[in-house]
Amino acid sequence: MWTAELENVATLCFKALENSNYGVRVAVSKLLGTVMATALMPKQATVMRQNVKRATFDEVLELMATGFLRGGSGFLKSGGEMLKVGGSVNREVRVGVTQAYVVFVTTLGGQWLERSFATFLSHVLDLVSHPRATQTHVEAVYSRRCVSFILRATVGSLLGEKAQIAAAKEICQAIGKQMKAVEAVVNDTSSENKSGAADIAASQHVMVCALQELGSLVQSLNATASPLIQEASIGLLEIVTSVLLHPSMAARLAAAWCLRCVAVALPFQLTPFLDRCAERLNNLKTSPEAVSGYSFAMAALLGGVHQCPLGIPHAKGKMVVSIAEDLLRTAAQNSRLSLQRTQAGWLLLGALMTLGPSVVRYHLPKMLLLWRNVFPRSLKELEAEKARGDSFTWQVTLEGRAGALCGKI
Repeated sequence: MWTAELENVATLCFKALENSNYGVRVAVSKLLGTVMATALMPKQATVMRQNVKRATFDEVLELMATGFLRGGSGFLKSGGEMLKVGGSVNREVRVGVTQAYVVFVTTLGGQWLERSFATFLSHVLDLVSHPRATQTHVEAVYSRRCVSFILRATVGSLLGEKAQIAAAKEICQAIGKQMKAVEAVVNDTSSENKSGAADIAASQHVMVCALQELGSLVQSLNATASPLIQEASIGLLEIVTSVLLHPSMAARLAAAWCLRCVAVALPFQLTPFLDRCAERLNNLKTSPEAVSGYSFAMAALLGGVHQCPLGIPHAKGKMVVSIAEDLLRTAAQNSRLSLQRTQAGWLLLGALMTLGPSVVRYHLPKMLLLWRNVFPRSLKELEAEKARGDSFTWQVTLEGRAGALCGKI
């Protein structure tokens, strides 16, 4: 198919997806994905025609990216140049193009995906980091869901065991590359780099999608995922734990969830992971990101204990309570860390509750004391409390009480 004809078909599909219902989206996305796959891998009779210019892989991906990022106004009628216009993409268009990506890859097959996975992964992660896909927080979350669906529907269903391990390695490399870029921006003490904040904001969306797919892959591979942990050249554990220090909370949460997936797939790693996170948390108490990230990871690991038949040693409950108590006790010592330490302390105590009564009852007296201290003990204290404190003090106070109530529930 001629490149110009392919652009025309793609533009018509994008227009048809605008304000479409479910049935129309399914039909149009199937057409778009099939046309793109056929253009990339045409039938033999078409290939033999000398005057037909085959579309390249990059051209096909660029056409589909145009629909995802710019919707129906992506092309000029005279050619394939993108219109640099503002405004957000119609949500139905983005969903339809997302499904078209899945149809496109499914039509080409698992072997093609295995060969081209590095390029395809880079492309879909570029989609979610593009400014047009993340103009608002809601759009950013929506785009992340779309890209995560593309990865899960293709990698999760088309690749075999060995290919999935190779895909996990590729995702680890992508995460490591992103973290190096983030660390370079964070370590840059000069204030002249105005694009640094934008780069970090864009990287969080890439991290969330990549870590979610990595966690899902490891969990589906189960015990066969052990080479990803054991081979030093891959460094999955080091790469994922490095994201726990990412400036974005969304990236830190995704890294914590990924660690939980690894621990559930490989239960013998659960206790070492917990010990490692506890050690890092104690050593990096002066870093807000470290306090937040490693407490997320510990809470996620504790929440996954019920999925691991062997559980964790009984003494780990005491370790968690000790860390949580220390965080809550020292929260008021440094205003820069007050909010993070308060959140982390109550998060760990809430996670401890998931271990059940056999563990919690040994620590109940200490936990009851912590619960009692976070609330006013009388109406007189409550009235006195209302008359003092600025907005930040109230934020920390309410965060502590919310955490205490969540732990009780």
